[in-house]
Amino acid sequence: MSTTPKACLMLTLALLAAPALAMEESGVDLSLHLGGDQYDAVSLKSGLGGVSGAALLDDGSRHLGATLIYWKGLGELGAIGEVGRPGQDGATTLLGLLAGLGFGTGPLRLELLGELATHKYGDVLADAAVVSRSHTQAWLVSVGLRPGLAIHFGPNDMLLLGVWAFARWDVTSQDVQVTLSNGAVSTYELGGVQYGASLRAGIRL
Repeated sequence: MSTTPKACLMLTLALLAAPALAMEESGVDLSLHLGGDQYDAVSLKSGLGGVSGAALLDDGSRHLGATLIYWKGLGELGAIGEVGRPGQDGATTLLGLLAGLGFGTGPLRLELLGELATHKYGDVLADAAVVSRSHTQAWLVSVGLRPGLAIHFGPNDMLLLGVWAFARWDVTSQDVQVTLSNGAVSTYELGGVQYGASLRAGIRL
Protein backbone atom coordinates (compact mmCIF):
# COMPACT_ATOMS: atom_id res chain seq x y z
CA MET A 1 0.00 0.00 0.00
CA SER A 2 1.39 3.42 -0.97
CA THR A 3 1.96 6.26 1.47
CA THR A 4 -1.13 8.23 0.48
CA PRO A 5 -3.70 5.42 0.97
CA LYS A 6 -2.02 4.53 4.27
CA ALA A 7 -2.31 8.11 5.47
CA CYS A 8 -5.97 8.27 4.41
CA LEU A 9 -6.71 5.01 6.21
CA MET A 10 -5.03 6.19 9.42
CA LEU A 11 -6.90 9.49 9.27
CA THR A 12 -10.22 7.71 8.74
CA LEU A 13 -9.60 5.40 11.71
CA ALA A 14 -8.61 8.36 13.89
CA LEU A 15 -11.78 10.24 12.95
CA LEU A 16 -13.90 7.17 13.72
CA ALA A 17 -12.19 6.64 17.06
CA ALA A 18 -12.36 10.26 18.20
CA PRO A 19 -16.08 10.28 19.13
CA ALA A 20 -15.69 7.01 21.02
CA LEU A 21 -12.75 8.39 23.00
CA ALA A 22 -14.57 11.63 23.69
CA MET A 23 -17.61 9.71 24.93
CA GLU A 24 -15.61 7.15 26.93
CA GLU A 25 -17.94 5.84 29.60
CA SER A 26 -17.18 4.98 33.19
CA GLY A 27 -19.12 3.49 36.06
CA VAL A 28 -19.11 1.47 39.27
CA ASP A 29 -20.77 -1.95 39.38
CA LEU A 30 -21.78 -3.45 42.73
CA SER A 31 -22.93 -7.04 42.50
CA LEU A 32 -23.59 -10.24 44.45
CA HIS A 33 -22.77 -13.68 43.07
CA LEU A 34 -23.81 -17.19 44.02
CA GLY A 35 -22.61 -20.41 42.48
CA GLY A 36 -20.94 -23.79 42.63
CA ASP A 37 -17.30 -24.79 42.65
CA GLN A 38 -14.85 -27.65 42.99
CA TYR A 39 -11.93 -27.74 45.42
CA ASP A 40 -8.66 -29.66 45.30
CA ALA A 41 -6.96 -27.98 48.23
CA VAL A 42 -5.41 -30.55 50.59
CA SER A 43 -2.89 -33.25 49.69
CA LEU A 44 -1.13 -35.90 51.76
CA LYS A 45 2.49 -34.85 52.20
CA SER A 46 3.63 -37.71 54.40
CA GLY A 47 2.07 -40.36 56.63
CA LEU A 48 -0.74 -42.86 56.20
CA GLY A 49 -3.71 -40.72 55.23
CA GLY A 50 -6.97 -41.81 56.86
CA VAL A 51 -8.98 -38.60 56.39
CA SER A 52 -12.21 -38.45 54.38
CA GLY A 53 -12.50 -36.76 51.01
CA ALA A 54 -14.71 -33.96 52.37
CA ALA A 55 -12.10 -33.13 55.02
CA LEU A 56 -9.48 -33.00 52.26
CA LEU A 57 -11.54 -30.36 50.40
CA ASP A 58 -11.61 -32.33 47.17
CA ASP A 59 -15.38 -32.09 46.77
CA GLY A 60 -17.92 -29.77 45.20
CA SER A 61 -19.42 -26.92 47.18
CA ARG A 62 -21.15 -23.54 47.00
CA HIS A 63 -19.96 -19.97 47.40
CA LEU A 64 -21.50 -16.56 48.00
CA GLY A 65 -19.69 -13.30 47.33
CA ALA A 66 -19.74 -9.67 46.30
CA THR A 67 -17.71 -7.52 43.93
CA LEU A 68 -17.25 -3.77 43.57
CA ILE A 69 -15.74 -2.82 40.21
CA TYR A 70 -14.84 0.59 38.83
CA TRP A 71 -14.55 0.64 35.06
CA LYS A 72 -13.60 3.29 32.56
CA GLY A 73 -13.24 2.51 28.88
CA LEU A 74 -11.39 -0.78 28.66
CA GLY A 75 -9.87 -0.69 32.15
CA GLU A 76 -11.39 -2.26 35.27
CA LEU A 77 -10.28 -2.24 38.90
CA GLY A 78 -12.17 -3.65 41.86
CA ALA A 79 -12.43 -5.74 45.00
CA ILE A 80 -13.99 -9.09 45.83
CA GLY A 81 -15.14 -10.79 49.02
CA GLU A 82 -16.36 -14.38 49.02
CA VAL A 83 -17.40 -17.11 51.46
CA GLY A 84 -16.97 -20.71 50.33
CA ARG A 85 -18.51 -23.92 51.68
CA PRO A 86 -21.09 -22.09 53.87
CA GLY A 87 -22.49 -24.41 56.52
CA GLN A 88 -19.85 -27.06 55.84
CA ASP A 89 -16.62 -28.06 57.56
CA GLY A 90 -13.61 -26.35 56.05
CA ALA A 91 -15.42 -23.09 55.22
CA THR A 92 -13.27 -20.57 53.35
CA THR A 93 -13.09 -16.79 53.13
CA LEU A 94 -11.53 -14.82 50.28
CA LEU A 95 -10.64 -11.11 50.21
CA GLY A 96 -8.96 -9.79 47.10
CA LEU A 97 -8.33 -7.26 44.37
CA LEU A 98 -9.46 -7.49 40.75
CA ALA A 99 -7.93 -5.85 37.69
CA GLY A 100 -8.26 -6.35 33.97
CA LEU A 101 -10.16 -5.43 30.83
CA GLY A 102 -13.80 -4.93 29.94
CA PHE A 103 -15.26 -4.76 26.44
CA GLY A 104 -18.66 -3.17 25.95
CA THR A 105 -21.07 -3.63 23.04
CA GLY A 106 -24.39 -1.93 23.70
CA PRO A 107 -25.79 -3.28 26.98
CA LEU A 108 -23.34 -6.21 27.01
CA ARG A 109 -19.95 -6.13 28.72
CA LEU A 110 -17.34 -8.88 28.55
CA GLU A 111 -14.85 -8.80 31.41
CA LEU A 112 -11.45 -10.52 31.61
CA LEU A 113 -10.09 -10.00 35.13
CA GLY A 114 -7.16 -11.20 37.17
CA GLU A 115 -7.41 -11.79 40.92
CA LEU A 116 -4.91 -11.39 43.77
CA ALA A 117 -6.26 -12.41 47.15
CA THR A 118 -5.79 -13.76 50.64
CA HIS A 119 -7.61 -17.06 51.00
CA LYS A 120 -8.55 -18.33 54.47
CA TYR A 121 -9.20 -22.01 55.08
CA GLY A 122 -11.06 -22.57 58.34
CA ASP A 123 -11.59 -25.74 60.37
CA VAL A 124 -9.32 -27.68 58.01
CA LEU A 125 -9.11 -31.47 58.18
CA ALA A 126 -12.12 -31.67 60.53
CA ASP A 127 -12.89 -35.39 60.59
CA ALA A 128 -14.05 -38.04 63.06
CA ALA A 129 -10.77 -39.90 62.58
CA VAL A 130 -8.67 -36.85 63.57
CA VAL A 131 -7.80 -36.55 67.27
CA SER A 132 -5.59 -33.44 67.01
CA ARG A 133 -4.38 -30.98 64.37
CA SER A 134 -1.34 -28.69 64.40
CA HIS A 135 -3.41 -25.97 62.67
CA THR A 136 -7.15 -25.55 62.38
CA GLN A 137 -7.05 -22.61 59.98
CA ALA A 138 -4.63 -20.76 57.71
CA TRP A 139 -4.46 -17.70 55.46
CA LEU A 140 -2.84 -18.35 52.07
CA VAL A 141 -2.11 -16.08 49.10
CA SER A 142 -3.91 -16.95 45.86
CA VAL A 143 -4.01 -15.73 42.27
CA GLY A 144 -6.85 -16.30 39.86
CA LEU A 145 -8.60 -15.59 36.59
CA ARG A 146 -12.21 -14.38 36.41
CA PRO A 147 -13.87 -13.97 33.00
CA GLY A 148 -17.48 -12.84 32.95
CA LEU A 149 -20.31 -11.54 30.84
CA ALA A 150 -22.86 -9.01 32.06
CA ILE A 151 -25.86 -7.20 30.62
CA HIS A 152 -27.00 -3.78 31.84
CA PHE A 153 -30.67 -2.88 31.50
CA GLY A 154 -33.51 -0.92 33.06
CA PRO A 155 -33.67 2.84 33.75
CA ASN A 156 -30.32 4.35 32.76
CA ASP A 157 -28.95 0.80 32.48
CA MET A 158 -28.74 0.67 36.28
CA LEU A 159 -29.50 -3.05 36.65
CA LEU A 160 -26.97 -5.81 36.00
CA LEU A 161 -27.27 -9.55 35.39
CA GLY A 162 -24.37 -11.75 34.46
CA VAL A 163 -22.25 -14.82 34.92
CA TRP A 164 -18.75 -15.36 36.28
CA ALA A 165 -16.38 -18.24 35.68
CA PHE A 166 -13.23 -18.46 37.79
CA ALA A 167 -10.15 -20.47 38.67
CA ARG A 168 -7.75 -19.68 41.48
CA TRP A 169 -4.50 -21.17 42.68
CA ASP A 170 -2.89 -20.85 46.11
CA VAL A 171 0.71 -19.66 45.69
CA THR A 172 1.58 -20.29 49.34
CA SER A 173 0.93 -23.41 51.39
CA GLN A 174 0.73 -24.61 55.00
CA ASP A 175 1.67 -27.99 56.45
CA VAL A 176 -0.87 -29.45 58.88
CA GLN A 177 0.07 -32.43 61.05
CA VAL A 178 -2.75 -34.60 62.35
CA THR A 179 -2.93 -37.44 64.84
CA LEU A 180 -5.53 -40.06 63.98
CA SER A 181 -7.66 -42.10 66.38
CA ASN A 182 -5.62 -45.21 65.50
CA GLY A 183 -2.45 -43.47 66.69
CA ALA A 184 -1.01 -42.79 63.24
CA VAL A 185 0.49 -39.37 62.47
CA SER A 186 0.08 -37.80 59.03
CA THR A 187 1.18 -34.51 57.51
CA TYR A 188 -1.03 -32.78 54.95
CA GLU A 189 -0.23 -29.80 52.74
CA LEU A 190 -2.96 -27.17 52.65
CA GLY A 191 -3.08 -25.19 49.42
CA GLY A 192 -4.33 -26.07 45.95
CA VAL A 193 -6.84 -25.04 43.33
CA GLN A 194 -10.50 -24.02 43.21
CA TYR A 195 -12.65 -23.42 40.15
CA GLY A 196 -16.30 -22.80 39.45
CA ALA A 197 -19.02 -20.55 38.07
CA SER A 198 -21.50 -18.05 39.51
CA LEU A 199 -24.67 -16.19 38.67
CA ARG A 200 -24.35 -12.46 39.27
CA ALA A 201 -26.84 -9.66 39.98
CA GLY A 202 -26.30 -6.04 40.93
CA ILE A 203 -26.60 -2.36 40.18
CA ARG A 204 -24.56 0.39 38.61
CA LEU A 205 -23.84 3.13 41.15
